[in-house]
Amino acid sequence: MSPRLTRLNTYSAAMCHVALDRAARMVARFELPGPSETWRHTADEIRQAILKEAWDEKVQSLTEHLGGGGLDASLLALPLRRVIKADHPYMIAATRAVSEQLGAGKGLLYRYLPDKSPDGLAGHEGAFLLCSFWLVDNLAKQGRLDEALELYDSLCARAGTLGLLPEEIDSSTGAFLGNYPQDFSHIGVISSGVNLGRLLRQVGGSK
Repeated sequence: MSPRLTRLNTYSAAMCHVALDRAARMVARFELPGPSETWRHTADEIRQAILKEAWDEKVQSLTEHLGGGGLDASLLALPLRRVIKADHPYMIAATRAVSEQLGAGKGLLYRYLPDKSPDGLAGHEGAFLLCSFWLVDNLAKQGRLDEALELYDSLCARAGTLGLLPEEIDSSTGAFLGNYPQDFSHIGVISSGVNLGRLLRQVGGSK
């Protein structure tokens, strides 16, 4: 079995937090039966475990596993799932590390590097487009709105003649790879567009 699959993945732990946190919120909002306080407490314990155990001082970033390891661009989804705020120092550091170490050029990101995070699969992956939209959201929520807008525009400009995006892109040629069209990529277009629109309205309203 791949070493990548034998340790608790940070994103998997984060999704456990999401399940418990949302369940607790629904119980409170809709007055449903359920141990909401226990769920809320456990969700907070998971968040604290991620902050403590996924942080690697040597890497100066959150990492793909609790206990350290390589980098995985899914870390950029933690603020979107309301696990860790985008402006938390660890998320700012993770955003920088992912951009630098998983960057494929021109705002494209690899999900992870197989040579550092073996997945047991043959072949080479292209840059996973959704990861770049996650980067857009983190940059925007960290106050780097101009950078976020520039990246978002460049990603949307990669759409084909039908206005559709692929799953992955060959960073050297710009060729489409993987599934086409890919719903994840278009979810990124919509989600990041909505987030950017909200932030722009907030900035405009504060002037």
